[in-house]
Amino acid sequence: MERLDIKRMGMEIKLRRIQKGLTQTEVAAFLGVSQTHLSNAESGRVALSLKLLIKIKNRFGCTLDEIVDPEVYKKLMDKKNGLKKYKLVRCDE
Repeated sequence: MERLDIKRMGMEIKLRRIQKGLTQTEVAAFLGVSQTHLSNAESGRVALSLKLLIKIKNRFGCTLDEIVDPEVYKKLMDKKNGLKKYKLVRCDE
């Protein structure tokens, strides 16, 4: 079983936080953790709990997949977008 890449998760959280124009202090207050703990998570020194990851995904409007394993998520979405979709219609004889 693959291990989670907490450095990559931290980078993804930091990227999304910056894109939303939020400071570490603001996000840490929302999560109920210290700014230092969030900083450690963003730098990959500690992993956040599932409870905190769910709060983050709700705040940033994304899925857990996008935070936890962004490369696999992007590949999956590229594959889905590359599929042709057909509309099924009923043919009466």
